[in-house]
Amino acid sequence: MHTDSSFQPSVLFAILDWGMGHATRMAPLIQHAIDRGWVVHVGTKGTALAFLKSQFAGQPIVFHYKPGPEITYAKRGTMLKIVRQIPGFLKGISDEIKWTTAIVEAHDITHIVSDNCYGVRHPEVPAVLISHQLQLPVPRGLERAARLFVQQHAKKFRAVWIPDDNKARLSGRLAFKHPALQARCIGILSRLPLDVQAGPWKKVGMVSGPEPHRSLMEQALIAWMKTTDEPALLIAGRPGAASHVDGLVTIWPNPNAEELASALKGAETIVCRSGYSSLLDMAALGKCPVLIPTPGQPEQVYLARHWAKMFGISTCTQKQLESGQLPTPTGTVPRLEANAAARLALDELVASA
Repeated sequence: MHTDSSFQPSVLFAILDWGMGHATRMAPLIQHAIDRGWVVHVGTKGTALAFLKSQFAGQPIVFHYKPGPEITYAKRGTMLKIVRQIPGFLKGISDEIKWTTAIVEAHDITHIVSDNCYGVRHPEVPAVLISHQLQLPVPRGLERAARLFVQQHAKKFRAVWIPDDNKARLSGRLAFKHPALQARCIGILSRLPLDVQAGPWKKVGMVSGPEPHRSLMEQALIAWMKTTDEPALLIAGRPGAASHVDGLVTIWPNPNAEELASALKGAETIVCRSGYSSLLDMAALGKCPVLIPTPGQPEQVYLARHWAKMFGISTCTQKQLESGQLPTPTGTVPRLEANAAARLALDELVASA
């Protein structure tokens, strides 16, 4: 336990860069560290790095390019393509270990928070792994090997923090079927504020995911939005692009947290991926979206089915979206308090030696 009042923590946040989801859910903890006056380092790359730089512009953060494999997806047959990239993924963990050693030594890192980056750890630095995937969604026959793989890496961290609620269990069997011994729920994470006015848009579509699926979803949502005379908002997930209006459809490339919360609060129909970070935002606001899993991503397919079964949420495939077959929103999502328990967990970590 640190008792020296002059001690200034230097915290490294490492974030998986497969899209923006991991970056959005880590934003509240990064902001908490800044508010505490700690030295904040963030390591990631790609879209996640661009997003965090835009959201934290002007704030005291040291950004680092973190190595990692470039995972690519196909329009069809994505699972097979991912399997072929496993050797590169394993090499990426080794590269992360070397990178972390260099960062810790160069910047006197005192604590590490790693969101799904198995190699971002150091034997002399207290480190936690944030993950809701203690059981990876793999085909039957590979589940045990996948579970042992996660356990092997997770045990090298001081703790595993699950961004979920023990009762609601938003992540289902991914987190709770085979919990790690050092795992604990830290409540849900969401960057969205609650004290905002409702926006004017009746339809809100949130585009996310890797190419080519991001663009396919964007095109299909715009076509769907133009079928009625109601004001609609498309959140395109393209940091750095410009906002514009196309008839009754407003297109925002990368809204800030207040803008996004306002838009979702006023929407009657929300369409989004079943990525876990998007689901956390829905639970923070108590909204019932129509969920569209990214093709070939078994985690999102499972989560869409889990939410349909547990909460009665409407789902459809991307192919159905492209053909204009969107279901009516249904269900009841439990509204959960976001961030408070996670901030407390971070305080406890940083107070530890």
